[in-house]
Amino acid sequence: MKRLNYFNKATTLVGAAALTSLISFPVLAQMTPRPSTPANRSAQSTTNQQRGAATAPTALDREFVLMAARGNNAEIQTSQLALQKSSNQMVRTYAQQMIREHTQANQRLSQVAAQHRITLPTDPGPLNAAIAQQLALLSGTNFDRAYMGVQENLHMQAIALYRTEIQHGKAADVKQYASALLPNINNHYQMASRAMTANRPGNTGRPLQ
Repeated sequence: MKRLNYFNKATTLVGAAALTSLISFPVLAQMTPRPSTPANRSAQSTTNQQRGAATAPTALDREFVLMAARGNNAEIQTSQLALQKSSNQMVRTYAQQMIREHTQANQRLSQVAAQHRITLPTDPGPLNAAIAQQLALLSGTNFDRAYMGVQENLHMQAIALYRTEIQHGKAADVKQYASALLPNINNHYQMASRAMTANRPGNTGRPLQ
């Protein structure tokens, strides 16, 4: 089956976003300064500092919160578009689940952000907005395939983002959020991936039609 130009454009854009995330986020982790502990500090002061470092968000934690919020917003925005444009029941069911679960994720994230006085963005970010604009140009089966491809790539990007926070983050509640949400994100990715696999040439799975 011939791939669509719009699908290629959309997934290429998402792939670029994933690459940007994979490059910038770990680098940010490496650049995060570690607190110094002068030898002349008392044991009590050192203990207090370590406790504070374990709960206060680093630049890495803050960047994760912002990127996670934009990711949730992108999932919600593109899935709302799917409900407007798609008549495929599988696509619509998937989109409804994405809207519900990513809205819940943002609600939970807002509680974490409030603890650290982080203002969550209400937009999906410029790159994700451009992807949504590309999707809006499609209709019918063309839209369905492109939408599921975008979902597959967005969730692949999110998996890398959340794993990085779990491994390198410092704020306990931010890490807990990432750990709690990662299984859902993995599930979303697997669902989208199965749908895309079924539509690749040579596969016998149920196609989007």
